[in-house]
Parts: sequence; structure tokens; C-alpha cells
Amino acid sequence: MGGFEFFDFNICLGMPRIPMYHFEQDASVVEAQLARLNITGGLVRHTLGEESHPSQANRHLTRALDGVERFRPVWAVMPHWTGEFPAPARVVAEMKSAGAPAAVIYPETHGFSISSFATGALLEALEEAGIVLMAPQSQVSLEAITKIARAHPALHVVLMEVGYRKARDLYPLFEQCANVRIETSTYMLHNGIEEICHFFGAERLLFGSRCPLYNPGAAVAGVTYAGIGDEEKRLIAGKNAVGLLEGVRR
Repeated sequence: MGGFEFFDFNICLGMPRIPMYHFEQDASVVEAQLARLNITGGLVRHTLGEESHPSQANRHLTRALDGVERFRPVWAVMPHWTGEFPAPARVVAEMKSAGAPAAVIYPETHGFSISSFATGALLEALEEAGIVLMAPQSQVSLEAITKIARAHPALHVVLMEVGYRKARDLYPLFEQCANVRIETSTYMLHNGIEEICHFFGAERLLFGSRCPLYNPGAAVAGVTYAGIGDEEKRLIAGKNAVGLLEGVRR
């Protein structure tokens, strides 16, 4: 694939509530499948993070990734106020112990506000630790992401699964918030990658495949054959991810 080495920011393990035959629960099998496309590493979520409870998802993910060196876990997190989830300091400590450099939130599904009164303490802890915050666009509006990014300027925010019709709102978000990036799995806008590179720089894009829901080959092709320079392609494919995750404080 043109000599580009990919790091995938959007991989999922576990069977969803509505079973799909192509969903895989064995991380080593997914690892081998992706390696054929030169996807040599990635961040992995568990379906239970959205469809059940974050704590349950994190336990399952830890077991699923045991011995799989190329994948790193993404922990599902939520506010601690009701006692359903650990306090922020403990969450960060446990994430570091588990080698999880990123956290994902599902506020729409789990019924909590991303406003500072509810989630501010959690976001501050992630920001202080250098942990990357990930959020599916279906769960958090672009307006809400703007508020998070402004309130926590040192927090690296990755918006996931952004649709091709969101460019008119995404561009002002990029213009106003330098700490926001997107992963590419669903951003299938004609010349979408090219325009973001032109207006904001390739540094704002991270390769993602949304495997196994989508065939990762399409995501690889979207970057490989984009009308941009090879160095920009390398940044999107993996170099941006490496630089971002190196910022996680041990």
C-alpha cells in the first residue's frame, strides 16, 4: 500500500447487542486481518462500553488484549458522582496501569451531561494526564465538542465517525479549536481529506477504519489515493497518532 504504515484509531471488539457475523471477539484474529493491509497497530474499544457499562467494557477489553502487543486499549469513562464509576484520579491511575492512552465517552447513551458541572472533573483529570479524549459524533454534537475543547485547551480531543455532511460545522470547529482532530473512517466527503489538509494541515487527521463494522480496505484506500503529498499521507496514516499518544504522561 504505497509504503505507508497505518495506525488505526477506530477498532472495536466484542459482539454488539444485535449480533453481526463479521464482528470479532478475538483480538489476535483482528490483528492478523489488519496486518495484511499494513495496519500495524491501533486503539481498540469494546462494544460493551456503549451498549452496557463502561466498567464492564474495560474489564473485558483488558482480558481481550492480553498478549496482543500491537493494540492499545481505549477505556470507556463516565462521571463518578452516583458511585457507578470510580473518581477521576482513580480512573487515570487505572488507565495508566492498563496502558490505556485514550478514553471514550458515550454521554447520549449513558445519560450524562458533558457540561463542566457534571463532567468537568473527569475531563480535567484526563487533560492533566495527557490522556486523549475520544467521542463518537453521534454521541456528542460539534457544538458540545467546541465547548469541551475551549474549556480544556490542553486536552487532545478526537471526534470519531464524522459524517460527510458535517464539513460546514467542522471547519469553524477546526478554526477555533487547535486541540481537536477527527479520525477518517466515515469522513467520505469528495476531496474531504484534501481540503482539510489544505486549510488546516494533515495534522488534524488520524487514520481510522471502524473495523470490523466497515471493511478497513476502504479506509486505507481513502488515504493512500488521496490527492495529497506522501508526507501528508504518512502523517495521517500513523505519524500523527504516534506523536499524539507519546504525550500520555506515565
